[in-house]
Amino acid sequence: MDDTAMQLKNINTRKMLYDSRAFSSTIDVMFFLLMVSLSAVVLMPAMISSGHNAAVQDVAAYKFDEQLLRSLLNSRVEGFEYTVVPYAMSGVLANSHDNSMSICQGSDIFTKEHVTRTFADLIAEGMLLSLREEENGTYFYLHPFSAGYSGATENVLEEHLNRRTGGRYNYRLEANWQPVPGCGPSGQIIVGAVPPAKAFRQSALVSVPYSNSVSLSDISSPADDLNFSRALSSSQKEHQLRNMFYQCMSLAASSASASIVDMYYPEENLRDICSGQANVLLMGDAFMGLPSCEGNIGRTMAIDILGNAVNATSNMCSDPPRNVTMLREDHVTLVGNQLRQKHTNEIYSYLSDVLSEEINTTVQAMIQTNDSITLFELRDKQLHSISMHVRPQAAEVTLVIW
Repeated sequence: MDDTAMQLKNINTRKMLYDSRAFSSTIDVMFFLLMVSLSAVVLMPAMISSGHNAAVQDVAAYKFDEQLLRSLLNSRVEGFEYTVVPYAMSGVLANSHDNSMSICQGSDIFTKEHVTRTFADLIAEGMLLSLREEENGTYFYLHPFSAGYSGATENVLEEHLNRRTGGRYNYRLEANWQPVPGCGPSGQIIVGAVPPAKAFRQSALVSVPYSNSVSLSDISSPADDLNFSRALSSSQKEHQLRNMFYQCMSLAASSASASIVDMYYPEENLRDICSGQANVLLMGDAFMGLPSCEGNIGRTMAIDILGNAVNATSNMCSDPPRNVTMLREDHVTLVGNQLRQKHTNEIYSYLSDVLSEEINTTVQAMIQTNDSITLFELRDKQLHSISMHVRPQAAEVTLVIW
């Protein structure tokens, strides 16, 4: 029995030694790992190079974007020409003076002269001339000559950017500005396609030549020392203090509204034309070029400005003036009052929404203290906040490349 068992054990041992399938699988695995290693050795430099190249390209694009924006804003505009042709004047004009844009000396926006200057200057003035409002998804320009000017500005910017990028990058340039930040009309210039989410962005601020900003002294009279002391000693102290600040807000809205309307509606000069006191040569020749007929070019231009303002009031006001396109002093005044009232209501509503909680907090803090220094500090801080909400900021210019 022992011999038989020993023989069977030897037979089984020999069968295990003769079965080479396990060794074959091991060799296959080792060969596979060897091939993977060789592939990694061959492909790793290419993979590292690809990631490195992408990183280098990203850094180069970012630096180019920064340099391009800085260079654009500081570069001189050469050969920028724009003929201001309101609709009513399309059949009256001949050759215009290059780079000339003067009309009414009482209006800042009309007295800008288009001489050789930087793209930053061009964009800054474009913010004023491209002021527009939105009504039911439709934009309309406040200035009668804005559409053509904005188009000319965008064309010269596009030509410059195409020349500088040389087809290496796609780009988008945007400039935005509002006389009252967050409310009312806005100026905008857009050049280029819509950028993807992952794109390089650079921004810069450009000062807009807006000289009619609201000052602190323009709005603070309802809260002067005398009125403030009366409110503090009143039996309705909380109500009087809150009403005092809302009166300051009303003055801020009114002052900001008047500044906006003055930019695109030269009321005083229009009345001068009505009374025959305006200098027709100044109103026409320097601004539009020599007329090809003997008609009163200044008066024709004034009618076009009035017509544009009437259209604006019809879009802005629930009760717009009707049949006032005839150039008469009372019509000019009526339209101006409508424009100012509309903007005032809009700005006041905006200020009430954004400042009501802040004013309530200030009033509550005033009620809880009797320290005169603290009370005057709280008053001054609140007045400063109101004025800052109607004080225009610099225009933001953003360049995106990808």
